[in-house]
Amino acid sequence: MTLFWIITAAMIVVALALLAPTLLRRHAATSDSTERFNVEIARERLADLVAEKNAGGLSDEEFNQGRRDLELALAQDLEGTAEIKTPTAGSGGRWALLAAAILIPLITIPTYLQIGSPQLIAGMPGAALPTAGHGAAGEMPPVSELVEQLRARMEENPDNAEGWFLLGRTYMRLQNYTQAVYAFEQVVGLLPDEPAGLLSLADALSMRDGRQVGPRAVELLEKALSIDPDSVTALWLLGNAAFDNGDSATALGYWQRAYPLLEGEPAMQSELGQMISQAGGKLPAAPAALPPIMAATPSAPAAPPTATQSVDADGAAIVVEVALAPSLMEQVSPTDTVFVLARAESGPPMPLAVARQQVGDLPLKVTLTDAMAMMPAMKLSSFPRVKVSAKISKSGQAGTQPGDITAADVVVDSGNPPESVQLLINEVVK
Repeated sequence: MTLFWIITAAMIVVALALLAPTLLRRHAATSDSTERFNVEIARERLADLVAEKNAGGLSDEEFNQGRRDLELALAQDLEGTAEIKTPTAGSGGRWALLAAAILIPLITIPTYLQIGSPQLIAGMPGAALPTAGHGAAGEMPPVSELVEQLRARMEENPDNAEGWFLLGRTYMRLQNYTQAVYAFEQVVGLLPDEPAGLLSLADALSMRDGRQVGPRAVELLEKALSIDPDSVTALWLLGNAAFDNGDSATALGYWQRAYPLLEGEPAMQSELGQMISQAGGKLPAAPAALPPIMAATPSAPAAPPTATQSVDADGAAIVVEVALAPSLMEQVSPTDTVFVLARAESGPPMPLAVARQQVGDLPLKVTLTDAMAMMPAMKLSSFPRVKVSAKISKSGQAGTQPGDITAADVVVDSGNPPESVQLLINEVVK
């Protein structure tokens, strides 16, 4: 017992000794040189992007994406340098140290005796050391558990259409298409004229039925198309349904209407162009060039492709799984921006890799790679340890603002990362 109190007193003295230099010395404010350096780097990178675009190496979409990424990096960088600025300290540091020396023992010792486990010190029989459970602070529970919590909240509040939509998207990510159909049925019941709900329900029905677009899905798609005649998803899936039924002419009519609408999505337009050509149709007049069409017999086309992250096999790659705490679901919108990024644990605050998604995509899995680097020298593989983080931005801006929701950072070895990094977005920025 005496040994315990001796150790406790020693630990308090050590803690005060560590605090003393910080509290007593005068801190010089950080100069603006770091910020100017970061701005100069950003300007040079922007000039490179402009030159590459003028040379024809970048499309307008790729140039705009690169510029947004650069703006994100600069905002995060400037935010980081602002955070490390320390105001100069006066004589208040000495008073703070004296107050800590008095208050720490006065508060911690009685508190421990009141709510701690002093019987373990005394060696009482039957005492057991507490074990760490699954629900440790900041640890993300299994996605299935989060989904059940969200489902329970929705059953208690069945009139929340956005909540049902988020639940349906979650079930789709988990490939539980039967439950996704149930969730999207609630959305359509609450918002019968909302194209997003109609399209999502049609997609869930098709996936549940083995990618077959059945009569109920066709009905939903036709209604969505009547509301939004330029819905690429409705046109694409209705073309799939007609093709499955052997009606190539009708399928080509839908696909050829959708093709020009995909001018800003060259990968998807190329996919659809190949489907049109393989079905025997001609491509509508559109500026996007298609890759060579390989000879193939017509086959039932798949649903519209979704965006994926490419993995650089020769560099670092970190798989990140992100989920939102169900208790915060009512504070977000499906269109709110989700940022997933990695920074050096020790080094510049500029992000090494960034991925943008939407709340409607949660829970999501992304892969951060060297290919996402803003500059060649600022890659994941350039730093042995990196901090992986995620946040929901209500404003869509890169800088963190009150009302944003964040996940606790996780530090990983960039050269030997875990199978996946799990982040739970659960803390509202005040």
